[in-house]
Amino acid sequence: MNDLRHIRLAIALGRHGSFVRAAEEIGISQPSLTRGIATLERSLGVPLFDRTRKGAIPTPFGRVLLERGESILRSDADLRREIQLLAGLEAGSLAVGAGPFPAEISVAKAVARVVHAHPRLRIRFTVADPDQVLEDVLAGRIDVGVASIVGLETDVRLRVESLPALRVYLACRPGHPLSKETRPTLARALEFPLVSASLRGAQAQLVSSVAAATASDGPSVTNFIPQILVNSLAHARLIALDSDALFPSTAALLAEDVAARRLVKLDCRVPEMRTTHGVLYLRGRTLAPAAGTFIETLRAVEAEAKRSDVDPAPSRRVSGRHRHAGGTGG
Repeated sequence: MNDLRHIRLAIALGRHGSFVRAAEEIGISQPSLTRGIATLERSLGVPLFDRTRKGAIPTPFGRVLLERGESILRSDADLRREIQLLAGLEAGSLAVGAGPFPAEISVAKAVARVVHAHPRLRIRFTVADPDQVLEDVLAGRIDVGVASIVGLETDVRLRVESLPALRVYLACRPGHPLSKETRPTLARALEFPLVSASLRGAQAQLVSSVAAATASDGPSVTNFIPQILVNSLAHARLIALDSDALFPSTAALLAEDVAARRLVKLDCRVPEMRTTHGVLYLRGRTLAPAAGTFIETLRAVEAEAKRSDVDPAPSRRVSGRHRHAGGTGG
């Protein structure tokens, strides 16, 4: 920003009216100051100072520059400070979108940790269907998306990072007919309403091949729409608590309800259901420091969830005849 440097020279000269004293204040030689003022005058195409025996006297053009120059320099200083604060995560903003599953498994916790570490950071965190999360990433409406990455791994528009796959279980209320059965099959389990976000990829193919009815036609099912479609695991839980609906969740999210006997966990190990979410952001766009910090924090939270991906609580085993790999995206 050479023009700003030259404006600083002009302001110093206007304040002192002397090339010698202005140069001393700035800490440069008088010839350097003289050349700087001449360069600024050539750049603007007008004379800024009349050189007289009494010193350097601002011309009408020079008076305008001196009046506006202080404001310009203050704005420049404020701009530099905001950029420096953003780089240091003391200010700035972050927009994150997540599918229903990752939102409750890890994203909310990661956001909380980032806020705790950087309390002045402005964060917008939204939960939406994976298709909407993808659309928001591609449109630049959010910095980072966390959703199902099924079918997106080779998308040249995106940088895609997979996250640890966690086992997914079906849960029901105590007193549910399935809670009394020792080894209900997956087909038996799917005789009851499923309350969930839409299922994708392998899990959609799996559930649709077992369920009595699907929301898609033909053998190549990419999405499965459950009987009760929601975009929140919390909503799915509330519905399951007061009905015969089943909802999918992870062991960690179910642990407290299972321990308190508010829910029964049906272990759907055959086939094994797993999460399929990952991180999405635009390829070729430099991530803001806040986005980079969020992704690092999310990795740590997901690693913790993976380490706790155990099954200490008793559950009802659900068996199935299909050996496909499955999962829950969101």
